[in-house]
Amino acid sequence: MSQATVLMIEDDVVFQGVVQQYLRQLDYDVHCTANGGEGIKLCSQRTPDIIICDLKLPDISGLEVIERLLSMTTDLPIIVVSASDSMADIREAVRLGAWDYLVKPLESLTTLNEAIQHCLKRYQLEETYLHDRWELDDHIDVLYNDDALVQRLTHELLPNGSLQLGGYRFDFHLQSGQPSLWLDYRPLLDGRVLVLMASPQNATDQTLIPLLVFKTLLDPLLRQHLSGNDDTVLQPQRLLRHLNNELCHSRIRTVFDVWVGVLDTKQQHWRWAQAGDMIHSEPQTKPDLALGIWQQARYQCREMSEVTKIHARLPQQAELIIQRETPQTDE
Repeated sequence: MSQATVLMIEDDVVFQGVVQQYLRQLDYDVHCTANGGEGIKLCSQRTPDIIICDLKLPDISGLEVIERLLSMTTDLPIIVVSASDSMADIREAVRLGAWDYLVKPLESLTTLNEAIQHCLKRYQLEETYLHDRWELDDHIDVLYNDDALVQRLTHELLPNGSLQLGGYRFDFHLQSGQPSLWLDYRPLLDGRVLVLMASPQNATDQTLIPLLVFKTLLDPLLRQHLSGNDDTVLQPQRLLRHLNNELCHSRIRTVFDVWVGVLDTKQQHWRWAQAGDMIHSEPQTKPDLALGIWQQARYQCREMSEVTKIHARLPQQAELIIQRETPQTDE
């Protein structure tokens, strides 16, 4: 059995052929078309697992294709692959509901496979969530009966120890055995570090899968930043808008409190934003609307220079401390 069925809508026949051959070698069932109208028709006859779509097509625009496809199947994973110089076009595609985007020329076709696997993982997580919520109702799913699995997946939502970079130390402390949050500090380019704390406002104890889905929403942006194609992760307010838009499109009907920022360790400059009021932070800030409530919500960015200490805490769960280390002097 193939990994997944992929429909590629791409008018560059050379690129189309290279991608088709590569994906078939990886055991994908690949179908190709060179125009948007034919792609929409094929999708109406048989819904693929993944769609790869260019933005510039000979008959209709890729943006219209995305809009029409998602009107047919709202949860269809679409990956945009475009050589467009306008990042506004790609952001519009994401706003319409595309799950990921890649910029031509691709440095490696491995990146495309990673994007496909990422979309499949997110889709499977959302399916599992719906299965738990609608079919099992109040019953406990097998996942939540497997203590070892729950512990391992929960551990993946926490940093692997402390981080020291550019004269700063990033560390965290747990205040409960299995906190319901995702906490991370991730090195970026040029001495910057992305710092994030997120917690779902769930009415049930089953918060793990929503957190894992939420985590998958950030992965494409991190990959694009590290490859030099997009800097959304450097702008906390833009990042929150993106995540909020993705959550409102998602089938995960969960609201999240999120605190996110970027520390420039070279310039000692801190830029951050906050959605929801459950996370307490120093320096203090007035939080904006929690993520996943309203698609048109707006988020503000705060900035501070000459940073020596940053602190965030989710009561009764965890705290995160960023401290500028004092250089040792010889006596």
